[in-house]
Amino acid sequence: MSVSKIECAATVRGKGNFTLGLYRHLAPVTVTALLGEFPVASRATIYPGMITLTTNIKTGVEKQRMEFSKGDVAFLAATGSICIFLKNVKSERPLNPVGKVEEGLEVLQKATAGDVVQISGATAQETAVQM
Repeated sequence: MSVSKIECAATVRGKGNFTLGLYRHLAPVTVTALLGEFPVASRATIYPGMITLTTNIKTGVEKQRMEFSKGDVAFLAATGSICIFLKNVKSERPLNPVGKVEEGLEVLQKATAGDVVQISGATAQETAVQM
């Protein structure tokens, strides 16, 4: 276990579960803002190579990048969206990197536009360690 890594349980309703690892060292302010808003549920918007989840989270830009690998998770500050990459992508807009899909990327690859994706926040084991 790591001080920087927070495992989060997530679900695509009706399709299965997956696990996200959020890493504080990638974007500490953004990750803290995300954790403060979880659980979050949003309808998936599908773009070539990525899924986005619209949220009400407001945070600024932080350690932004343009290139992401399959399974990476990032936050688009301009729209308050969580972006999950399904393949290696060079983005048109810079995003705050926040983590990676640890398990279950195939569940996200089966998701279609409008599917509800819920991210529940830190798993019980991680919550116990942080207390």
